[in-house]
Amino acid sequence: MPISKFLFTLFTPKKTDYNRQVLEWVTDESERVHGLHRMNWEAIYSKADRDFSDVDQDDLWSNIAYSWLRSLQSDLGEAYAISESANFILLSCQSVPFNKALLSSLETNRRRLLRFLEGVALDDGVGKFAVMVFEDADRYYDYVSYFGKQEGTFGLSGGMFVDHGYGHLIFPHGEIENTEVVAAHEMSHALVRHLNLPLWLDEGIAVNMEAVLKGHNSSPISHEMFDQHQSFWNEETIQEFWSGESFSRPDEGQNLSYQLARILVFNLVKDFAAFVAFCNQADWKDAGEKAMLENYGLSLQDLLFNFLGEGEWSPAVGSW
Repeated sequence: MPISKFLFTLFTPKKTDYNRQVLEWVTDESERVHGLHRMNWEAIYSKADRDFSDVDQDDLWSNIAYSWLRSLQSDLGEAYAISESANFILLSCQSVPFNKALLSSLETNRRRLLRFLEGVALDDGVGKFAVMVFEDADRYYDYVSYFGKQEGTFGLSGGMFVDHGYGHLIFPHGEIENTEVVAAHEMSHALVRHLNLPLWLDEGIAVNMEAVLKGHNSSPISHEMFDQHQSFWNEETIQEFWSGESFSRPDEGQNLSYQLARILVFNLVKDFAAFVAFCNQADWKDAGEKAMLENYGLSLQDLLFNFLGEGEWSPAVGSW
């Protein structure tokens, strides 16, 4: 196939058996908040189950996502355009080359993540992944504020996976290289959303996969970092780590939380079979303690002792 035809096929919105106008009801199930359509996803899922159960569900939900992004496009203005690839639909204010590069990167990283995290990552949902790139940080945060506090926000304004309604990836305006890096991290979250992971494990997977996809899979610890961890973590702060609260701290504790999560997962994944079983059994309610004992024969106290030394490191679930 000529490269021009390939690119046209990859990045041009696909015609379907449905006339997308049939899905105008999607925008009817919405309200405008601060100038943006906010979907009533409960009503949309209910109507889809009731009235469209006999059609191809992947195609149906791709069309629903398209209709949703079209409504946002009309809210945001002419600078925004919609483009698609095999597994993603993108609403963006960026240039055509940027959008093509981002879609290509997302497709590549999706394939690699599913391969590297076989047995953990899963793409069993219906419909394409929805992605949004906003014109600036202000518009980005206007959009995010609707969902309230988002735990584990990566890089603050760098982007996030919004696990609400129709889960989607969102980013502020930025250079393509930076957006691709954050997108790899957030794509990891999207592909493990079916699991009940504690936040430290979810983030640990994401930061390690980000490093792998960038080709930086060396040991994540240095002497300077080790000293910082020794000084910061104690009986109280470690409970914030197990509960997930430390990932939203406004101080150095946030960065140290991501680092500690990466270090723990970096070591756990060395026994990949145990890691797969651990991830599938881990429960955020006990920070993964029971699954750790069953699959590694270690407690979380033991896991932290190997890095931080003596201390009270066990998750005190009742204190969260």
